[in-house]
Amino acid sequence: MTHDRRPIMAALSALSLLALALPALASPTTMASGLAEETIELKVNYAGARVVMFAASELANDPETSFGFALIGPARRQTLTRTAGGSRERFIFSSAPEVFSYGLETAPRRSISADALVAAGLDPASAAIPDSALTEATTLATWREAFVQLKSDAELYSSTGVAIDRLDGGLARARITLPPNAPAGGYIVRAVAFRNGELVSRADRPLTLMRGGMDATLYTLATRHGFIYGLLSISIASLIGGIAAWVGRR
Repeated sequence: MTHDRRPIMAALSALSLLALALPALASPTTMASGLAEETIELKVNYAGARVVMFAASELANDPETSFGFALIGPARRQTLTRTAGGSRERFIFSSAPEVFSYGLETAPRRSISADALVAAGLDPASAAIPDSALTEATTLATWREAFVQLKSDAELYSSTGVAIDRLDGGLARARITLPPNAPAGGYIVRAVAFRNGELVSRADRPLTLMRGGMDATLYTLATRHGFIYGLLSISIASLIGGIAAWVGRR
């Protein structure tokens, strides 16, 4: 079976009508957005596939305006464990994205504060939501850091997989490379605008990643017909086990 490595584009047109702020803090504004494709499908894996996003702003020519982009998802329950002092510790995130790929324009990123990144939804650590019983845990920051590191080691979290270019007409274009091991499921594509280092606009749109053929069929069964998917999984496992036992006796 050959790999289809042709880049598959999903275009996000984020047309923001941002009011030009006076010499004060930029006031919150809205960003209209939309996806040209809501689904990306690939026969084998996502190697070489990209999500292409666009953003436009009346403030684009302002040297204090910058853009950020991200691909985030799918959100799932995550459990981390570690052994310390002979005892086993466990920490549960009720929701955390499997993939977090984001990027900021290089020139103005130095002026963007950590709080602004959190407000913009571009901070991987804060995207990991702890279980309700652990929201006040003193070790929350440590567990979040460990989780982000694990995902980064697996090449699922990255701040270098996004290339941002400025185009004519006040447009910014981001090309986000999908990790080859990105899981199928629902994602969020995000476009944000900063001015003077502060968030002024943000827009999210859903995106679905699917594998073609049998993978797509199994994904549909798992998400829409869980009972049937469970029975099928058990039946296949039993069949394989029976065949293995028969071969072993011969």
